[in-house]
Amino acid sequence: MSGIKKKSNHLAVFKQRTKNDDNAELSKSIIIRARKTGQLNLSSKGLSTVPDKVWNINDLTEEELRNLHFELDYEHKEERWWEQEPLRVLDLSSNSLTVIDDKIRFLTELNNLNLHNNLLEELPSEIGSLHKLKVLNISDNKLENLPPQFYMLEELCELYIKNNHISILDSKIGNLIMLTCMDLSYNNLSKLPIGMGYLVRLITLNLSHNMIKELPPDITNMRSLKIFDVSFNQLEILPPLGELRKAEKIMLQSNNLKKFPNISGCSALTVLHLDNNNIPEIDSQCLETAGYLKKLTLQNNKIEVIPEETIKLINLEVLDLSHNNISLVPFCIGILPNLKQFAIKGNNIKNIRADIIQCGTPRILTHIRQITDSTNINTRGLLQSSTNVSIYPDKYMMKNTKLLSLAGQNLLDLPEEVLENAIEASITTIDLSRNKLSELSDKMSIVTTVIDLKLTSNHLTHLPEWIGEKYKYLQVLDISKNYLKSLPLSISHLRYLQHVDLSFNRFTDIPEAIYDVVSLESLIANDNVIATIDVSSLEKLKKLAILNLANNNIAHVPPELGNLKNLRNISLSGNCFKYPRQAILMKDTEYILSYLRNLIPQ
Repeated sequence: MSGIKKKSNHLAVFKQRTKNDDNAELSKSIIIRARKTGQLNLSSKGLSTVPDKVWNINDLTEEELRNLHFELDYEHKEERWWEQEPLRVLDLSSNSLTVIDDKIRFLTELNNLNLHNNLLEELPSEIGSLHKLKVLNISDNKLENLPPQFYMLEELCELYIKNNHISILDSKIGNLIMLTCMDLSYNNLSKLPIGMGYLVRLITLNLSHNMIKELPPDITNMRSLKIFDVSFNQLEILPPLGELRKAEKIMLQSNNLKKFPNISGCSALTVLHLDNNNIPEIDSQCLETAGYLKKLTLQNNKIEVIPEETIKLINLEVLDLSHNNISLVPFCIGILPNLKQFAIKGNNIKNIRADIIQCGTPRILTHIRQITDSTNINTRGLLQSSTNVSIYPDKYMMKNTKLLSLAGQNLLDLPEEVLENAIEASITTIDLSRNKLSELSDKMSIVTTVIDLKLTSNHLTHLPEWIGEKYKYLQVLDISKNYLKSLPLSISHLRYLQHVDLSFNRFTDIPEAIYDVVSLESLIANDNVIATIDVSSLEKLKKLAILNLANNNIAHVPPELGNLKNLRNISLSGNCFKYPRQAILMKDTEYILSYLRNLIPQ
């Protein structure tokens, strides 16, 4: 035992770190690997300084030059370190660096530099020499400003400066015109320079957790922007944001806004966060072009009225209006076909009892729909002789909402006149949920603009062949809670179909036609009697990310299922197989797939 040399621990708590310790981290094997790959990873090494050799890692030492002729034979090909790549990737993150040497200017080929999570208080001016740099991460340091030369990095595509002490940005930030992603969150910025508007390639911009009071008007020149986060600032007013036509997520929560933002023109918007502001009303005109909006949060504002125009948000899944000054919930909320979460607590609601509100979204929506259905029934009973009163939406409402909603009306069929009006209105969503339909009338095939078809909770035993032939733009098909055992082969023709819900039916297998829908991203097939998993057929669905096969009769889970690495969410619980065990199924999808792959015979 005495002959074994104990390896020293450079990270020991009571040992003072020296320059020699830092230099020793760059071993010969690490240098050779870096020369071969052009990548050097010194993350989490406890460094207080950068090893000297990093700055000239491609220069051969005198000893290497002397030994060069001895290693030219083919047998030592794996050590041909003289055939080297210039350093392009350098990772010095998660150390204790306080200074970056000005010799960084020698790394002229560097395109990715990671310095995040150190103790840097400044950057050397020589960083401006890295003209090929594309990715720079200097987050989680103590930087108070950026040197003027920093703004010469005109090839930068990604810039991360999160969690520093930056208070001022130079207008020359507009020189970084190649930027697609920039994170300036958790700094001390109180204003933004006018030059920001030149960053027209930006896709993601995070300015959250600063002290910004207003946005420069030219910020709307960023017409490629998809994710825009200015939450947790001190904004009081906003410029019109309508030019951000590609924006998908806009986060404005926790500011001092006193007016609903003008998002007219943001036609791609799916998420809008406005909670914790001082907004008194929802501007329904601003929402007219937000037809794809899925999530709208407005809790902790001063809103008094939910406008009837909310019915136009047919894709809305989450609507949070809790803790406002609302007294009435309009019946149109119950008509929204995709609404899954509706928060209204913390208001003085007069037309819904407090105990119903406490029960959450399903109970609230059920209550609203029951009142709506009851009102319709009573109205029809009182005015049977009137031809003006109808449960069917008129063509003007359908034209505005692009929605034909007749959920919960106990229907056995649809009148031809309603379908003709639906054609004229070019509707995109049909919601016939919670009715008594035993089949779909051929008359429905004339409405060919449908992209979202909801038929949940009916008495369907089969679907007609024309669905795949006439509804060729269909993206969402919900046929859950019926009596279906099969699907028509024409389903395979639906080249845009992304989401299918087959749950709570009588399928014994996943229908063959499904495997040919190459655009499919989500397949919900829980609570059927499916007995087997056909992995070879599932492999055809390259875009499939969600697969729910819970509560079926599956006796065996093939290990090859683990090879479907594109899956992001898989549910297999409630079946009769013994393996994987329940403890494994409780893990996340990545773990389950890895577990299954390890069972594949080598």
